[in-house]
Amino acid sequence: MKLRYKFIIAICMICSIGIVAHFGYAAVRLMYELNRLEARRSLLLYESDHQALLEACKELSKQVDTGQLKPGYYTLYGTPDPETKQFPQPILDLEPLQVIIEKDGLVNIFMWPSVMYGLIVFPEKDEDSPTEPKDNYEGWRIELIDGLWYYDEDFLKHPEHMKEVEELLKKRKSKVSSSVP
Repeated sequence: MKLRYKFIIAICMICSIGIVAHFGYAAVRLMYELNRLEARRSLLLYESDHQALLEACKELSKQVDTGQLKPGYYTLYGTPDPETKQFPQPILDLEPLQVIIEKDGLVNIFMWPSVMYGLIVFPEKDEDSPTEPKDNYEGWRIELIDGLWYYDEDFLKHPEHMKEVEELLKKRKSKVSSSVP
């Protein structure tokens, strides 16, 4: 065989090995991220202190109201925005992808890009605005405690998951209320 053909075959083999390695790494990384998604969802729903998270969201809303923080999108995953250093610890402990703070006080803790889920806290109602603000999560959110909502895009595709989550949250509430002296 000519040297030129041997060279072409060698290049093709090297490229093939590189492509297989790339897809293998991508598959392993995807499995890792899916497992992490489930672990973080469980942490958010069943292990986090919901009252502390509600207070942390209210604190962020208050910071926007007083001008200490501007409304907007704040990235915490990867390279965090510098302003996130002043975020309350219960929010930082969740390791969310982003926190979105609206100028009206709505706080959205966005956990994952491929399957949207997270927490949302609506602004406090005043006497002038008796109706609850509209949101895009109607039908796929559950109130964890008064004022703190969990939303999950999977509820749209699999409504039975919402029932499972509601049952587990009822068990958690009864467990928490029985352990309080």
